[in-house]
Amino acid sequence: MSGVFINYRRGRHSGVVDDLDAALARHFGRDQVFLDRPSLLPGQRFADALVERVADCDALIAVLHPGWAAERHAAGAQPLSEARQLSDARHPSGAGLLGDSEARHLSDAQPLPEAQPLSDARPLPGARPLSDARPLPDARLPSNVRLPSDARPPSEAPLPSEVPLLSEAPLPAGARRLDDPEDWVRREIEWALAGGKFVLPVLLDGAEMPTAAELPATLRALAGLNAPRLRAAHWTADLAVVVAALEGVVRPEWRPVDPPEERAARPGGRWLAALTGAVAATVLVGVPLLPQDDDWVGTGVLPYTLTAALMCCLLLCAPLIAVAAVRIVRRSVDDLERELHTVRHRTYIRGTWPVGVGLVLVGVYGALRGDLGVVRALVLLLVLGVAVARAAAADIRLRRRDDELWARWPHRLPDRVNRAELRRAVARLHLRLDRMTAPLSREQREKADWELADIAGAARRVAREAARTRGLWLRRDHPWLCALYTVWLALITALAAASARAFADAGEGTVRRYVTLGVVVLLGVLLALGTLEIAYRYQRRQRRELVRQIDGYRESLAARVAGMSLPARVKATAPAPRPEQYAEPE
Repeated sequence: MSGVFINYRRGRHSGVVDDLDAALARHFGRDQVFLDRPSLLPGQRFADALVERVADCDALIAVLHPGWAAERHAAGAQPLSEARQLSDARHPSGAGLLGDSEARHLSDAQPLPEAQPLSDARPLPGARPLSDARPLPDARLPSNVRLPSDARPPSEAPLPSEVPLLSEAPLPAGARRLDDPEDWVRREIEWALAGGKFVLPVLLDGAEMPTAAELPATLRALAGLNAPRLRAAHWTADLAVVVAALEGVVRPEWRPVDPPEERAARPGGRWLAALTGAVAATVLVGVPLLPQDDDWVGTGVLPYTLTAALMCCLLLCAPLIAVAAVRIVRRSVDDLERELHTVRHRTYIRGTWPVGVGLVLVGVYGALRGDLGVVRALVLLLVLGVAVARAAAADIRLRRRDDELWARWPHRLPDRVNRAELRRAVARLHLRLDRMTAPLSREQREKADWELADIAGAARRVAREAARTRGLWLRRDHPWLCALYTVWLALITALAAASARAFADAGEGTVRRYVTLGVVVLLGVLLALGTLEIAYRYQRRQRRELVRQIDGYRESLAARVAGMSLPARVKATAPAPRPEQYAEPE
């Protein structure tokens, strides 16, 4: 549970304690602040609850009111356990059966006048004389109810022993309450000091810090602690100092925000493999069986199937050239990616919107002034309108996503993280640390450490992706591209087989021509494999380089977080600002 435990003695200042409890609950969360009256559950043994919550808390606030150390018991005072339980009693409406001042001075209450002897009481009219009353029969359990063999009757049941019971003997008149070893205020502070908890004494209006001589031996460490004041005239400023002091050891409850649901992947796996195999087999068997004319015979013109096979090979050159060109200029591409991946979406749009507007204007001009005809112009304008609408919707979605990622943190990175998401997460954490002031609060430290660990985990996943085999890379990242290349190569092979059949039917089948057809098929295979190999090596190098960069950034940020987590050398006067209180900087 952890959190803050508020230790106080009831009295006229209880309203200030309630206000302090409410303010801390707003900042740290209701579950992180314990005050006996609102926090104890109905029917709960308050002694057990106090012991448990003091042992579990991160910090204990000792509220010191005027005369806190000198407060004494009056004659005939009830034991503290009874007084505290009685003052905790609540009416169903929420009002206390005893007011705070009444609870505080319960021990000062005057004894009631001596009760009138029962024999002197006058009987009510028609009342039956007490001597005629029949004795009640002995209470017995029903015959159908059996107790366990080791059970005791309620009157003989032992009392719980987890927490020592307080003495029921009246306290001597004039005894100082702190000198009573069974005083709950004293015991709570003793437990906190003995447990190494962060103890923060807070002085209310008119209160002075007690000296070590005024305190029992077990509480003398309290006198050496610096105590902030909580004054009614300076409530906001004083409360900010108290909250800032607690932020170093207490944090609100938080949990990382899950990533948005990933879009459903396009069908793949076994279904795609079966479909690819079926289509490839159909192409390999069906294309050579298609009817062909022999107009090309004797003209020096190639069969149209062979021409189609050569065109298919030529088309395979385009992706090979594109991938090779990107690899050649990879350094410039990587530098551009690093710059674009670390900026906000708003910043990216602000720098690139003229390009998009220019393309749309060119399309509109071509549709209105070109020779496309009315129907084609309308189709082009419709396509442009849909593209602009989709771009606007994506812009709104990405802006909201950026705002959410900044205000609610940390966000868990998706299992399959891309380069842009990983670099953007590092850039956001860097910006957060720029806006934070040392020393970091416990919440800030824990969130930053969690986000660094999440970034490290994402980097390890990227490293594992870089180590995948070629087949696994194709099946996981590019299943449809793999299927397309398979069908494309099957088409080239089928066209070559159809060309061989055409040469054979025309009586022009020679070994040289058959070898040439085999070379065409082999060329297509080499082009496809070359493209995939270059792409595989490029993505592997990209991922390894990304992991190297992220590890360097992460180590730098971790050192920065550690440096900003050192103990404060000056008093903090305000709580740490939260991300939702200011916009993400450019």
